[in-house]
Amino acid sequence: MKVIFLNPPYFPRFSRESRSPGVTKSGTLYYPKWLGYAAGAAIKEGHEVELNDATAANVSTQYVIDKIKNKGIEALVCDTSTPSIVNDIKVIDEINSKVPRLHIILVGRHVSALPDETFKMSQSFDFIAIREYEYTVRDWLAALKSGASMASVEGLVWKNAKGEVIHNNLRPEIKNLDELPFVTEVYKRFLNINEYVYGHTLHPMEVFDTSRGCPHKCTFCVYPQTFSGHKMRYRSVSNVADEFDFVASEFSEVKQIMLEDDTFIIHRKRTLELANELIQRGNKIPFNCNSRADVVVDLKFFKTLKRAGARLFCVGFESGDNEVLKHMRKNLDLEKTRTFMKNCKKAGIMVHGCFMMGNLNETRETLQKTLDLAIELKPDTAQFYPIMVYPGTDAYEEAKEKGCLVTEDFTQWLTKDGLHNSVVNLSNISHKELVEFSDYARKEFYFNPSYLFYKARQSLFHPEEIKRNLKGFKKLVRYLFKGSFA
Repeated sequence: MKVIFLNPPYFPRFSRESRSPGVTKSGTLYYPKWLGYAAGAAIKEGHEVELNDATAANVSTQYVIDKIKNKGIEALVCDTSTPSIVNDIKVIDEINSKVPRLHIILVGRHVSALPDETFKMSQSFDFIAIREYEYTVRDWLAALKSGASMASVEGLVWKNAKGEVIHNNLRPEIKNLDELPFVTEVYKRFLNINEYVYGHTLHPMEVFDTSRGCPHKCTFCVYPQTFSGHKMRYRSVSNVADEFDFVASEFSEVKQIMLEDDTFIIHRKRTLELANELIQRGNKIPFNCNSRADVVVDLKFFKTLKRAGARLFCVGFESGDNEVLKHMRKNLDLEKTRTFMKNCKKAGIMVHGCFMMGNLNETRETLQKTLDLAIELKPDTAQFYPIMVYPGTDAYEEAKEKGCLVTEDFTQWLTKDGLHNSVVNLSNISHKELVEFSDYARKEFYFNPSYLFYKARQSLFHPEEIKRNLKGFKKLVRYLFKGSFA
């Protein structure tokens, strides 16, 4: 079949794939990675595929409609997110009004958590794929092509001829991730890689996974709870190293790889095996990865990763208060955090620190502790964000139960400019104050004299970082002064 995988139009550079979707202050824009994997699986089955990232290309819904008509597209796979779901449904309604015979399936974390509620929003679509959707979309396309019943498609929620919503059996998680094609092959075919930026990463860059799942149970974390689950699954070491080699051979301009596993450093033996394989193959592409600060490893481990190409760890420190960390089930304490940072610095690996404001037992004092911790740790870059609770997470349910949720109008998850907002009121701190404190913390961190000195020294002794630092500062500086609500 002729099928288009669509990251639908919204705010320009709206990062729908992010764990906290929004327009970022650093200019970060995520690849449509999950759409890419699903598109690759469809290509493997012989379908004629288009992948359109409308927020990266900044194209209109009419542009998408014209492409669908001109290409004779028969099926549409549309990504969604909580902050954009009202917009996403409007896009689908407009497309359906112009191409009424198009088969449409919605995918993503929001519809995985709230399929029945999403169907009530519109009559323009009849299908939703739950959780990881590569093979659900594959089997849906096969059923469309053959005219088979949708009842056998695992992971599908759909409406029958009577308009009744049917929940099929859930699809088991993909066990052998090596079956999936390289998502970087899909990027090469459809995307302009220069559009995609992480504020902490050298540019241009590529993004892919080496594993799926996360065994930890942090209350706020959306992917494990609504999408990829808590059971770890790994690509083989050779398969991952092959994709490194593919990027090196096919993208000569790429300066960095970002490994977007929920937690890359979680299986010590496997991580070391991959690092040694990259060393043996002579990997020349630096990589960043997501990590936790409670990984129990020694300095030798970090140095081996450094030799393999590790440049930076993206780490969710979240809070400077142990009780707040305990409440969010982070399984982290400040002693582990400080030890982790010391090892990273000794090994020459940079850190991007993530700090969250507004967990449900937060106080003004604990907010200040978090800012103080960030300044003490002095990661290479840092982000400060208000708590954003998403349907399907324990944090969302807790906020509802405690009466902390200000609204369930999902458009309010963003400011009028598409920036991150919060809809959680604490007993003594309003949702607006959480956003404002995040703005204040960001300004205090980046204008701290010791941090400015560190960045100046880094730019002087590491010329490859100058461009990133200047570009990041140019993007961020306007928000440092005007804040989120200007």
